[in-house]
Amino acid sequence: MLRKKYYHHSYIFPSFHKKKRKKRIKLLIGGLFILLLVTGTVYFKILPLFHPKQDDDTFLASSNSEVALDFGRDEKEMDSEKLSEETFLQQEREEGEKQEEEEAIIVNGSLQAGDTLYESLIKKGISAAEILNLQEKIKSLVDFNYLPVGSEYSLKYNPEGKVTEFIYKPNPIDIYCIDIPISDSEDIKVTKEEVCTEVVRFEGEIKSSLYESMMESVDSPQLALQIAEIFAWQIDFLTECREGDTFKILVEKQYKGDFYRWGKVLAAMYDGELLSKHTAILFKDPSGYVDYYTEEGESLKKAFLRAPLNYKYISSHFSYNRLHPILRIWRPHLAIDYAAPTGTPVSTIGDGTVIYKGWNDGYGNYIEIRHPNNYVSGYGHLSRFADGLKKGQKVKQGEIIGYVGATGLATGPHLDFSISKNGKKVDFLKLELPAASSVDPQYYSQFNEVKRKLLSALEGRGELNINLELQDLYFQATEENGK
Repeated sequence: MLRKKYYHHSYIFPSFHKKKRKKRIKLLIGGLFILLLVTGTVYFKILPLFHPKQDDDTFLASSNSEVALDFGRDEKEMDSEKLSEETFLQQEREEGEKQEEEEAIIVNGSLQAGDTLYESLIKKGISAAEILNLQEKIKSLVDFNYLPVGSEYSLKYNPEGKVTEFIYKPNPIDIYCIDIPISDSEDIKVTKEEVCTEVVRFEGEIKSSLYESMMESVDSPQLALQIAEIFAWQIDFLTECREGDTFKILVEKQYKGDFYRWGKVLAAMYDGELLSKHTAILFKDPSGYVDYYTEEGESLKKAFLRAPLNYKYISSHFSYNRLHPILRIWRPHLAIDYAAPTGTPVSTIGDGTVIYKGWNDGYGNYIEIRHPNNYVSGYGHLSRFADGLKKGQKVKQGEIIGYVGATGLATGPHLDFSISKNGKKVDFLKLELPAASSVDPQYYSQFNEVKRKLLSALEGRGELNINLELQDLYFQATEENGK
């Protein structure tokens, strides 16, 4: 009997072999990856040590060379940084000096007959304390009380009001420059300068303001201020300038090697749309008196200033019927009230004599000054009087006589200013300001000769060879020829 053989077929075996084969492939791939990783690491780290052209000494030398190069680069960079820092500091110093020079304020002046240097500087707005400090520092060099008539000076001070330079010219030849240190521990330096002067002419047209046009023409704020001062009684450059107005100027240009500064304006002309034509001629007569005159020989200055102080606004005008702010009654107010902060300096409007100084009821601290041609000016509500001011004292135009306050019947700090003519109060704002003195009749011939030469040069027709020193030589020659 035959037995049948049964065969059992299983699916487990093929599946087992497939898994085993996959595992081997993974191990193989992982082994190859590890081998490559190890080989690469060994190659890149060890190979340079066995480079045929580089032994240990060469490798060290190469390393040292690289260090040296790095050190050299660092040193160069340090030197470059140091040089840049020094250059930067030098530029800062130069810019600082330039800024100080630009911010410095320069005041020029000359002494007239009867003037002292102290009085002249007070008129220029220099404080009494700073003048006395300057006087003490240079007393061994300059005697403030005994300077010859016609002496010229130039004062430079910084924005803090400290005088840094004083230039003194006692005659047309000698010029002394005195550098004044801020610190009292430093010594002052005195040099006798050789200054060369030439006369130059230029002209311009107003585009927006005199200042900007002058800066465009000659880049000099100092010269713009000089022109404004010369025509101060004829032209209000803040409100009366118009685009298209023209100006011509004849001025001294001074050198100390290179350009030093602008000197005196010898002649000037301003032709304006609203103002017609104004001419200024600088004339020094044989007695030594110097002033600017019109072509007719009348002084450009007026006998009175336009205002006795720098004020904020006019709080009350001249009126025959005003409600008093304190008494609350209607009564005349025959004066002008200039509102200004307490302590604002008050100046006399013109030359004259103090006829009253003291308390005057509702006006508080009060001053009255008699001027030529029967004019009398009054200044009320002052906080205090100028030091040394007394009754009977002669005062000059622009001299400080007191300070704004609110003494007497006043609601706040202001100056009550009045003026009378022949004993009758008049409205100062409507008063036609009288002119100052004209050319002395005995000097008309000299004035006309100087005028002819200056105006010819101003118009570009004559030589630019006139200045005050040449005027002196001209007068001397005239006197000698007369003999």
